[in-house]
Amino acid sequence: MAKLMNNLKTENLVPNNTIVQQFKMDIYDGKGFYVTGVNNTFWSRLIITAKIFQPQNGVWQIKIRDKSNKNLLIYDNYHVLHDSEIAFNYKTGLVTNFLIEATWNQPKDTILTGEISIRY
Repeated sequence: MAKLMNNLKTENLVPNNTIVQQFKMDIYDGKGFYVTGVNNTFWSRLIITAKIFQPQNGVWQIKIRDKSNKNLLIYDNYHVLHDSEIAFNYKTGLVTNFLIEATWNQPKDTILTGEISIRY
């Protein structure tokens, strides 16, 4: 978490221990992934929300795993649409290393963009 926080600009911090950041993920042939890297989280409860901005068409499957916790599947949603918010809570261990997988119902190349909010 400290490494993640050190990489964010101060305008991304909002009150109540919340980080808000826009994201981009390359999608090839309808699939893409992103690995956050290891972050110290010290057994925190994370409240995570996210929203897809682009592309505006299609349906997404979003899976999030914690590679630091035996590749535990912590979020799985088969029907994520543009501009609809997803939300979940996660009680971390000492560290996290999230693997975020995105699968589009269209086998094309694109860039998945959106915004994520993490409250701790």
